[in-house]
Amino acid sequence: MTVMDQSNSAPGRRKIALALQGGGSHGAFKWGVLDRMLEETTIDIIGVTGTSAGAMNAVALADGLVRGGPEQARQELRQFWEAIGKMPGFGSFLRPMSGETAARLRLEYTPPYLLWDIMTRNLSPYEFNPANYNPLRDLLTQLIDFDRLRAQEAVQLMVCATNVRTATRRVFTNTDIVEIDGEAYWDGGYTGNPALAALVRKMPECDLIIVRIDPIQREGVPRSMRDIHDRLIEISFNSTFWLELSAIGLLLKFVDEGLLDRTRFGRIHFHAIEAHAELEKIALSTKRNNYSAFLEYLFDLGRQTADAWLADKGSEIGQRSTIDLQKLLPVGA
Repeated sequence: MTVMDQSNSAPGRRKIALALQGGGSHGAFKWGVLDRMLEETTIDIIGVTGTSAGAMNAVALADGLVRGGPEQARQELRQFWEAIGKMPGFGSFLRPMSGETAARLRLEYTPPYLLWDIMTRNLSPYEFNPANYNPLRDLLTQLIDFDRLRAQEAVQLMVCATNVRTATRRVFTNTDIVEIDGEAYWDGGYTGNPALAALVRKMPECDLIIVRIDPIQREGVPRSMRDIHDRLIEISFNSTFWLELSAIGLLLKFVDEGLLDRTRFGRIHFHAIEAHAELEKIALSTKRNNYSAFLEYLFDLGRQTADAWLADKGSEIGQRSTIDLQKLLPVGA
């Protein structure tokens, strides 16, 4: 097990790493969480792993921290999400709707979304976008100094993607963050949302805070085809993540039973920041909603959630875990 050297981290601060789930526009919730965490002068972010929108947040966070510290990271995250809000998209049809109203809107019932849905069900991405136009790629190229990011060692950065040919997960680290070696990759959420094991292996003694978006539990059973489809997506994009957490929980059980060395396998405390009661009210289709007021609504929700978590459980950082991963183990394990 390789543990990274964190000699460059700020002395006296509590060290944390972050795990950021994907979720399209709902990633603005994570933006709010990160913005609030970056205000804390007693913690030092030394690692981050992310998938999809979580990877975008992770890259902007790490680049900002390396360039100029927490305030620079806050600025880069805001620049990124404000640019997302200005891009053409479904948000263009919602002005001047409030962010809270947009959060309650089911995009799948709007004419623009229905048209897009029909087209994308009958055309592959290669047919729908033959020029391979990707505004996010251009945005990240303008915002992020990838050469600097690859060379730095202060923040361990990992992003996850799925190899199309082999159906396996590929975790890209600082040194190969944009190198693809001729292989085709799809959304990392299929195989890790986000990937945890690779980051945990490299972290020294610290706390890992998981920022969750997709609701784990929902009231009632979905009945309509749309609701069934949406729930299947939620389950499939979270299954590998929960299996990975369960595997870590099993290791921690072995630690408690004295079968594994605690200093080697039990050196990380685990936490989770989430707002499932609010996020489960928001339709899955809004993950494609880039309306700026909606993004700011999610940002505010993320800040408020992180602030409440810090007030309630922030003192536990560096002391103990606030989630019990062993509860994820199958009954009788």
